[in-house]
Amino acid sequence: MSRIYVLLLLLVLAGCVPTTPSQQLPQDCSATASVEQLLSHSWLTQGGVWRLRQLTLLEIGPKKIPLEGFLRLDTANKQARLVAMNEMGVVLFDLLVTEDGQQLKRAIPQLQQVKGLATGVAQSLRQIFLQPRPAESDRFENLDSRQKLWRSIPGGYLRFIYDCHSDLRTVRFSGDSGDWRVAYNDYQTFAESRLPLEIVMNDYRHSVKLSLWIREVKGEK
Repeated sequence: MSRIYVLLLLLVLAGCVPTTPSQQLPQDCSATASVEQLLSHSWLTQGGVWRLRQLTLLEIGPKKIPLEGFLRLDTANKQARLVAMNEMGVVLFDLLVTEDGQQLKRAIPQLQQVKGLATGVAQSLRQIFLQPRPAESDRFENLDSRQKLWRSIPGGYLRFIYDCHSDLRTVRFSGDSGDWRVAYNDYQTFAESRLPLEIVMNDYRHSVKLSLWIREVKGEK
């Protein structure tokens, strides 16, 4: 429960955040991409660097905690750096996340001594943006208007769902080490890449829901 405790300690920001619509996949086209095309099409595997401004809503039961953040996502080096701020522009924390670790570069005094702060936030960012990722060795299924890549893991499975436009829409993980789902919605084209403007992660084991609304996208050369 330390992860929930950590997230509850983040400062609440003023303002409204829109509600989360249910995920809708297009049904009016056929999915015909190969495994290689699916892997190369995803913005998370194309090796770019993105700067994202986003609103975040954390829901734990009836509690709702909105935050604002700036994320630098380097998909080539598999790193994400998040700077979370309040409405006055004060930095709450600055966190660098990699595939297998994290570094809390700074945080306000109230958060510096919180055990598990970096680990709890980094775990969510890692699942959304860095890992796990689909692989050519995954099993492949064509389901008419959508396609699925999946593999077995200890105690369960890991699967990736793509719509008929070859956009990654869902990552579902259920196994001994966790039970969670990430949904990617509202894809738009930026610099010849397609990015989702809404991302929703449900951690079923900890009853946590994290929603991200991307408000600004900039590519970095």
